[in-house]
Amino acid sequence: MTKSESKTPADREASDKAPPVRREEGIRDTVEAIAIAFILAFIFKTYEAEAFVIPTGSMAPTLFGRHKEVECAGCGLPYPIGASQEIDQDSGLLQHRVRSSSCPNCRFVNDVLDAPVFNGDRIVVNKQVNSWERFNVVVFRNPEEPHINYIKRLIGLPGETIRLRQGDVYARRSADDPWQIQRKQDFDRQLAIQIPVYDDRYPPNLLLDAGAEERWVPSIPVAPAAQEPDGVDFAGWPAAANAWQDDRQERSFSIASESESANWLRYRHLIPSAAQLQAAANGTRLQSPLAPELITDFCGFNAESGNSDQGRFWISDLTLRFNLQVTDIGNAEGLILIELVEGMRSVQCRIRPADGNIQLVLRSAADVAAEPVDQVIAEGQTEISAGEEYQICFANVDDRLLLWIDGDVVQTDRPAEFSTQDLNLPSNADLAPAGIAVSGGLSVKISELQLLRDIYYRNDLIIMSSPQQVMANPYTSDFNREYQQSAVEEHISPLFQAQQSLSNCLRSPAAYAIRYAEIQEDLEAEYGDELYFALADDEYLMLGDNSPASKDSRLFDQYSRPMRGIRSNRYAVRATDLIGEAMFIFWPHGVPFLNGGRGYGVMGHGSNGRNPSLKPKEYPLYRFPFYPDLSRMKQIR
Repeated sequence: MTKSESKTPADREASDKAPPVRREEGIRDTVEAIAIAFILAFIFKTYEAEAFVIPTGSMAPTLFGRHKEVECAGCGLPYPIGASQEIDQDSGLLQHRVRSSSCPNCRFVNDVLDAPVFNGDRIVVNKQVNSWERFNVVVFRNPEEPHINYIKRLIGLPGETIRLRQGDVYARRSADDPWQIQRKQDFDRQLAIQIPVYDDRYPPNLLLDAGAEERWVPSIPVAPAAQEPDGVDFAGWPAAANAWQDDRQERSFSIASESESANWLRYRHLIPSAAQLQAAANGTRLQSPLAPELITDFCGFNAESGNSDQGRFWISDLTLRFNLQVTDIGNAEGLILIELVEGMRSVQCRIRPADGNIQLVLRSAADVAAEPVDQVIAEGQTEISAGEEYQICFANVDDRLLLWIDGDVVQTDRPAEFSTQDLNLPSNADLAPAGIAVSGGLSVKISELQLLRDIYYRNDLIIMSSPQQVMANPYTSDFNREYQQSAVEEHISPLFQAQQSLSNCLRSPAAYAIRYAEIQEDLEAEYGDELYFALADDEYLMLGDNSPASKDSRLFDQYSRPMRGIRSNRYAVRATDLIGEAMFIFWPHGVPFLNGGRGYGVMGHGSNGRNPSLKPKEYPLYRFPFYPDLSRMKQIR
């Protein structure tokens, strides 16, 4: 028997009790525990990860800064709009209120003056990054304002020269190398950053009730010579009955094809004029049909009514997503054909359900009147079973075709990539840029049609008279006057005015093509290599996803860097300025409930009192009660 075993139960209970702790020791232990916790938190924050709050909308729609969330009165689409411009970023005081917003889906102008406002996304940033990769979202210090943290997408790597061309990113290592388009190697990232163009789950009922045509319609193509000279040009795709049957309540289309020829369902990009929107809002029948126009880089997050910098550049990188249910496989040659138009060429995905064969096809034509030539650039295999429903997603982005089925990319025998040599200019077919056709006895049902677009990186310019020119001092009262008199104003204003004229050509692709080509020719003739971003061996280029409204590398100025002995390129971020890689959104904002879903206001905005019409005390800064928006707690792509 051991010594411990010889003890009585009472002895063991007494010996197991801890000695009494004096009050001073308990306080000391508590203080030490708190100190250690703070030290560990500091070490973790300094070396491992840190939380950041997104202040502005320069990375929308990937990340939201201060914003409002709106439900469109014209189509019911819920969408966010930026509101960071309402407050002074330094003082936090209210200086302006966003009053109206144009819906990105139907363009109805919504009154958002009293819509609830929310703070920006809260994100976690990983500071232990082994290698910085293109298209990752990165937090860094602006070399011009080292006390301010910025967050943008990494676009250019050390030693590269970057060219932004028609919204795409090109890179090369030396002047002798050819320009190479830079594609997103993470397919999920490409899909995650696509921006909605039109969502048929939210039809523009206000316009439809006033007599407007639907955007998606069964159609029989009409040759240009046979089109009505005085009617609206639907790019050869007027609404016309064929084997497709629509259910406008369910927002679905069904077909039992008995023909070997293709029956088409076609999207026309019908955008109402201001007069048509006003007529529909007044309950008046439209006197003229909606006319199609080119898809542009219109960004709903910036769409405050009256913003003249909206929707200027034509976009050809499109993605079509929809639900597909095959009810009858039909014969062995039955096809589902998905088409996206891109200027003088189009691309198709051809799915043959009988054997699961998939072809990705590039169709090119020498000119508008020429018959397109088909080139199969990749093939793959999948299984499509009768009675099953699938989510189909077909993308033509960055000169590459990709097909997703139920969220998985279909593997092909070779990369479905092609190359754009000269400017890709729009044609009349781009007014109706997407379509779905069925042939060969197939019976299918299609629903939840969504057309999306890629980010369009604008090549806005600041041209210096010398690479290290010092700008006007932004910390003096004369800054605005000096800035406008600087070289920036001399070069930006003509460019801005010329590009603004593109907005007047969106309903005429031929006119747009001519004007755009003229602008590009003039820019390249005058500025040449100054249009490019050459990076040193320790420099990176950062761009915002919200390219029309982002102060990113394109628009960095050059004031304080030379005075601090920093000789980096004006548009560059040095390796030493990089902080970390954005990982995930851990708290988007609270969703208020009660009181009709608006919650109850808590604390009004602060104000300098100069503009009492803003009614800052009546404009709640917070709303309560709320619950977390779980849908936006996600990995950042």
